Amino acid sequence: MSKKIESIIFLVLLLFAGFVAVTQEGEVITPEFDYDLQEGEENIDDIILNPKEPARWFKSNAGGIAIKEINSRFIALRGDYALSIDSAYPDELPEFLLGFLKDEYHIEVRTLYERGAQIRTQWLFRDDDKNTRLNAVVLETDEENIIPAEEEGGEERVEIIYKRIGFVELFDDDLKIISEYSYYKDGTAGRIDFNYNETHLISAAFHTKKDNEGDEKYVKNFADFYRYNRSLSLRSIERVFYTDMLAKGDDIVRLSFPRNVRDSTEDDLYISERLNLYPEFFGDVFIKSHSRMVFDTDNRGRIQKQTLYDEEDKIIWVIINSWQNNRITLTTKTEGDLILSAEFQYNSAGDRISEKNMRNGTLERHVKTEGIMEIEELYMNNVIVLRAVWEDGRKISETRVR
Repeated sequence: MSKKIESIIFLVLLLFAGFVAVTQEGEVITPEFDYDLQEGEENIDDIILNPKEPARWFKSNAGGIAIKEINSRFIALRGDYALSIDSAYPDELPEFLLGFLKDEYHIEVRTLYERGAQIRTQWLFRDDDKNTRLNAVVLETDEENIIPAEEEGGEERVEIIYKRIGFVELFDDDLKIISEYSYYKDGTAGRIDFNYNETHLISAAFHTKKDNEGDEKYVKNFADFYRYNRSLSLRSIERVFYTDMLAKGDDIVRLSFPRNVRDSTEDDLYISERLNLYPEFFGDVFIKSHSRMVFDTDNRGRIQKQTLYDEEDKIIWVIINSWQNNRITLTTKTEGDLILSAEFQYNSAGDRISEKNMRNGTLERHVKTEGIMEIEELYMNNVIVLRAVWEDGRKISETRVR
């Protein structure tokens, strides 16, 4: 197999190497500033304007894709969506981005409008070779927090809290992503630092903090270390924890990889992170500092086995996944004498229509999905005792079965 094909397979496998920070549930804004280049047209990624040049305007769509250049700002803004590309001076940057700016960088700002109203701004730092060294899409907001009076006769105070929503990506001289910052609606933030051995990713360290301010407030939660075989295919991922933490649901198996690599890979070449399931039936997991988790993958990057070790390197539990094509059909968690299993069925569109939960081989719960309706049945000694019907996430009936 050629080195080029091996490299593609390597990137595909790495799509499953990361882990989204477990303490965050907020939404991150994702940019889609791309341009479908037509014959005779200029690639907008080759544009570097100096601060004296006027902005360039494009007809756009809701995703921020530049469709056609428009010579007039007013005409562009009359459309449903418009995109402007402009240069900027350092004093026009959001303050928190100044720490990433270097003298040799050119600042570019891309602004997306909907019916004349600004809805998204993307900041790019480019070097003299037009390479992107920083990519940021961040919305800054402020909220009023009412602080009640501390004693009788005092006055309540109003505190302004500044929040960010979005992300920042940093790239090195070889255009490999080295850090990825994420800012969430709940005010928390995360940072991933990537470490490479030449072209191969060898580790990723995950940090979190409770507020958007101050890079020094990040706490290192855990790090993933990547193991390869002789053909440079990903063999396993070992995750080492540095703090005590409570991992809920899919948080402990949620997988990701730097956005620029993920977006450059065809969708049908990798297994989506949403397919790696951790059923609620398995319960939350409290992980102590110095514990570690090992993921064993197959040649398609699918998690076959997941093992959690305690701080003394003793096995706490093991999860085994059975796959059919790109879907998990059975996942089993073994912890001592307790064996929990979840069995899934899917329709022709790939949507989950059935989930059965079993404890030591005995059925305890069965959920069947029909459109927006869910029928949940609870069992005792393999006999149904309760049936509940849910519509669009809201319980509409509950019946005890004798």
